[in-house]
Amino acid sequence: MHLWLGLFGGVFICLMGVTGGLVALRPQIATLLSPAAPATGNCVSPDWNRAAHDITALSGSEINRVYGPYGADTRYHFRMMTDEPAIYRHVIYDVCSARILGSINLAWMDWTVDLHHNLLAGKTGRMWAGMMGILMLVSGIGGVLLWLLGKPDLRTAFQIRLRFSKATPRQAHRALGLIAGVVLVLEAFTGLWLCFPQTMRGMLTIVSPVSEDVRPARAPRGKAATGRADFNELLVAAHKEIPDGVIREIRMPEGNGNVQIRMWRPADFRSLGNNVVFLSSAGAQVLAVDRYVERPGSNRFIQAMAGLHYDEWGGLPFRILCAVAGLATPVLFITGWLMWWYSRGKQVRSLHRPTPTEQTAALAR
Repeated sequence: MHLWLGLFGGVFICLMGVTGGLVALRPQIATLLSPAAPATGNCVSPDWNRAAHDITALSGSEINRVYGPYGADTRYHFRMMTDEPAIYRHVIYDVCSARILGSINLAWMDWTVDLHHNLLAGKTGRMWAGMMGILMLVSGIGGVLLWLLGKPDLRTAFQIRLRFSKATPRQAHRALGLIAGVVLVLEAFTGLWLCFPQTMRGMLTIVSPVSEDVRPARAPRGKAATGRADFNELLVAAHKEIPDGVIREIRMPEGNGNVQIRMWRPADFRSLGNNVVFLSSAGAQVLAVDRYVERPGSNRFIQAMAGLHYDEWGGLPFRILCAVAGLATPVLFITGWLMWWYSRGKQVRSLHRPTPTEQTAALAR
């Protein structure tokens, strides 16, 4: 399975690996490309209504999501709707100076994210992306098992000779496979929880009961919103429910759906936070509150799968490890293909090599 899935499915595994490696560093890339915040002495409480008005007027479109900063950073990332599906305009706003710093071009990243998640084909593409994840999962497990069953020697497992020879592809494949294989298996398994949520939840219920998601019903899409609550009202309502929470993400609805505000609390393992407040966009009424500490163990496990797949554990070192593992998939594919090609040539030469009896008969003649 490892051989033939690698040979015939390697291109698809590389597609998911390379795009996933780039997506893993999306927050860091956005921060790096963002305009620097001006030096300011005092920071006052921001007027979010004014910020939303200025940003909407500048971009000429509605706010889709807002990403909060980390640490001492004061820059907020506003994602604005465009006419193209899954492609957005990105505006950076500094709360200390209360002004727009500028916009950044992340259309290529939006395209990469949609390719990785949905293969640019919506829900149908999400299913096929899940199938590619299964290829990666089975191939990765097969490679690790092959190494474990071959009487492995840890002293030589990561040795690669500098001088190229026919043994070099095998050495590189083994070393990179051991480093990246475990991470790729983890990413593939956690990705299945995002591509096939109902199936994976059904399998989990065999072991432990899973409670229903704390998620109120959405209003019909496309329906015009009336009396929409402003940003200040939404944030005040969210903070009343989780006073010690730090807002990390605001998801605005299309039409008059529900607003989702994700909040981080001390001891949360996800960098975006494990807690979500659902609010009505019309009047900022609290519809539901999903507090991580109140959820059963099975639901915590499901949320852990999403956090692991989005590389929200372990900070920047874990993101870099996942990015390197994903970007290493083309090297694994090429070295694996060379290993198969060299072994195939050896088998062909052995078929044409005369047997000892044939050699003796030839000498006698």
